[in-house]
Amino acid sequence: MVRTGNIGLVKKINKHIVLKLIREKNNISRAEIAKITGLNKATVSALVDELISEHFVSESGIGVSTGGRRPLMLRFNEAAGSLIGIELGVNYIYAVLTDLNAEIIWEKMSHFRANEKQEAIIEKMIAMIHEAIRHAPTTPYGIMGIGIGVPGIVNTEEGLVIFAPNLHWDHVALASILQKQWPNYPIIIENEAKLAALGEKWFGAGKEFANFVYVSAGIGIGAGIIIHNQLYRGIDGIAGEIGHHVIDIHGVRCNCGNNGCWEMYASEKYIQRRLEQEHYHSMLEGFSVEKVRALAERGDKQMAQILAEVGHYLGIGILHIIYAYNPEAVIVGSTIGKAGKWVLEPAREEVEKRILVKNGNGPFIIPSQLLEKSCAIGAVASVLEKVVMPSELEVIS
Repeated sequence: MVRTGNIGLVKKINKHIVLKLIREKNNISRAEIAKITGLNKATVSALVDELISEHFVSESGIGVSTGGRRPLMLRFNEAAGSLIGIELGVNYIYAVLTDLNAEIIWEKMSHFRANEKQEAIIEKMIAMIHEAIRHAPTTPYGIMGIGIGVPGIVNTEEGLVIFAPNLHWDHVALASILQKQWPNYPIIIENEAKLAALGEKWFGAGKEFANFVYVSAGIGIGAGIIIHNQLYRGIDGIAGEIGHHVIDIHGVRCNCGNNGCWEMYASEKYIQRRLEQEHYHSMLEGFSVEKVRALAERGDKQMAQILAEVGHYLGIGILHIIYAYNPEAVIVGSTIGKAGKWVLEPAREEVEKRILVKNGNGPFIIPSQLLEKSCAIGAVASVLEKVVMPSELEVIS
């Protein structure tokens, strides 16, 4: 905790620490806050009063006495505002409107053709954001921001989609386009896997881990890396582009221009390729991993085998992640993650078989809790983190 230096900065940091604690505990007294943070009771009381006047905290009732007067309990006011999260997929847009606890108020999925023009996709996104705004309840702060996840390399500071190979987008100034529609809203553009990692950290399977890697395995593969509770982006924002790590230099051609990228072997693309090789052409129409999983669960050995192959390739890539980051956990999400044990068990087997240090203390390889909502909820979390409780304040020394 920072207690010296610029008085205004110290107050701001302590205020956000108090707000974060109230949000995490969601039923806590002023005295407990003082005890946990080490701040004196007068400071805590003043900060809480400010947070109440700002609508971010409310009194939730009378607590149990520990010997003196029964305390007034405090809770985070999730109804202070609304947030919009968007996931731009390779052939769909998924939008959510949530409260400040990421509880979904409204949601919508809209698909588009694989060869849809960039302008048409953006127009559809704008229409969905307008629709989300129309569904927003009346709150003290209204819409507090819009977060958008994109399957590609992003310059977050400029809101620029540098390269999204599966969308065929190259240097698209997405934030600027949207800011013309909503000049007063904070708009955050980020890679979809990074946002999914943020979503799992705030609201899903990553809450208990300070260091983990989220692997988004769907049509393509990307990763979001959390180090010391912070999202790691890298110097140029390409940290986590592990789907384009080459595992076979003579392998299948990827949309990025290279051969043998990991995402050609541990994603939907591999399953579709194997279905075609095995002449399951009917399954390619309206293809979904869920359909393949359902057949495997009904005893179809060929479907189980294909999913196991994906799992083994997934494990090979996860092993590289473990060597690079030595995380507490690897969380597998998106559509491949929804295949559950059919891919996760072979992935774990591959890691256990190949890992250099066999001490039984390797990272947990676990499924996402938020599943297909990870990115959109992460987009919401990115706005919450930026606007309501900036995490960077806590690392100022």
